[in-house]
Amino acid sequence: MTEELGSLQIQYARLYERLAPDTSRCASQQELQTTPQHDGSAHVEIVDGSYHYVVTERGSELERSPAKDKDELFYWLMSDVTFSIACDFEVNHRISGQDSRRQLFGKHVELLGRLSQDWATRKELEYAQVLSEHPFRDEA
Repeated sequence: MTEELGSLQIQYARLYERLAPDTSRCASQQELQTTPQHDGSAHVEIVDGSYHYVVTERGSELERSPAKDKDELFYWLMSDVTFSIACDFEVNHRISGQDSRRQLFGKHVELLGRLSQDWATRKELEYAQVLSEHPFRDEA
């Protein structure tokens, strides 16, 4: 592992630790991946000095997004981790008759807020866009 990837791994581990104890069911995301896992999860590559967020599954590259800086890269990575935690939370605290996205989105934003208020605000704006096109649909 290059020195730069090692530095990213340390920063990632520090962020991950700030999500404890909620990370108990996300052991597979405990370490920053730097090689393809081919399971739909993301890994990081450094290409010509820029960071790339790469998702592969079954030997195929599904997504490659160059990050403008480390903050953007970590936003994407930690958004994945916090989304997994939020999904688990919603499933275990489901409210009958309520659109499941209410709890899911709220928990996701809350968890990102533990790491960065800017990230939480960014995710809130992304969810506002989703909801403008696909509003909550609670059962009557």
